[in-house]
Amino acid sequence: MASMIDKLDFTVEDGTIREHELTLYALSTCAFCKRAIDFLKSRDVAFRYIYLDQINPTVKASVKAELKSKYENIPVFPVLVMDDLHALSGFNEERWKTELGLNSD
Repeated sequence: MASMIDKLDFTVEDGTIREHELTLYALSTCAFCKRAIDFLKSRDVAFRYIYLDQINPTVKASVKAELKSKYENIPVFPVLVMDDLHALSGFNEERWKTELGLNSD
């Protein structure tokens, strides 16, 4: 069965830091999501993102179910998927710095 995620139209942010393949699932009305996007951009990290609240509700429900199934309990936005292997739920700057190897700044 094809992944619904593969059919999404992501916005790509081209940065110089590319150690991980990063996909961010966000909500356009979420302050933490905006901070997460600003955090990644300000550190010149390459990533792609999508605002799930701006897509078809049926597709959104399918994507959320797929994320929850693949990465187990994903309760909080934003969701940052790293290398298609694991996901960080919610924006915690210190944790993201550590996970992304950005602690040198």
